Amino acid sequence: MIYKRAVIIYGPPGAGKGTQAELLARKFGFIHFDTGRFIENVVHGPHVSKDKILKRERYLFDTGKLCTPSWVLRIVKQETQRIAKAGYSVVFSGSPRTMYEVFGDRRESGLIKTLADLYGKNNITVVWLKIKPTTTVWRNSHRVICSVCGLPMLRKAKHPYCAFCGGSMRKRTLDAPNVIKVRLQEYRERTYPIIARLKKLGYRIKPINGEPSPYIVFGKVLRALEAK
Repeated sequence: MIYKRAVIIYGPPGAGKGTQAELLARKFGFIHFDTGRFIENVVHGPHVSKDKILKRERYLFDTGKLCTPSWVLRIVKQETQRIAKAGYSVVFSGSPRTMYEVFGDRRESGLIKTLADLYGKNNITVVWLKIKPTTTVWRNSHRVICSVCGLPMLRKAKHPYCAFCGGSMRKRTLDAPNVIKVRLQEYRERTYPIIARLKKLGYRIKPINGEPSPYIVFGKVLRALEAK
């Protein structure tokens, strides 16, 4: 049985973070806080042209670089508190993404403290999906996503519409090969230190091979969450 908890899924682009988070959401009622999609919606909103901060964050997002940590931390903590107060478990796919977002500084506490306060440290699990760099490039350069619900689909399927909601498919700007390389470098430089520090602080880190089919990986995720 999966009890009320917070799960953070880390991994390089294309590791299946969003897919595993969606499976947890569908099977156990987790709220999938897809920070990337959340930020994408914010920076591509109708009021971007009138807001200098949003224009700056949109440029960073569309070029494959990480958005400003302080800005991300603020909006993510606000949403996380709403989710917890509503009584839901939460799963993050790929975030928090920087040391600052996770641990904060002397003036601002990080998201991990917020999660510990809301859910309890023992109810936080970090799932670390591992795939090869070549897998990252292939998966991201061969997929499109639904413009309505955001579900991904391999481009080789050649369906013009989403099988789930019927929305038109589109290619994300951050899935271009040159952008993927930037994202991979950002992941190596910023995520590895986060995982090492979380482990040192006693948080549960569960490494999982993300190369197999999603349903196989999901079985391993469930076993990791059920383990004490």
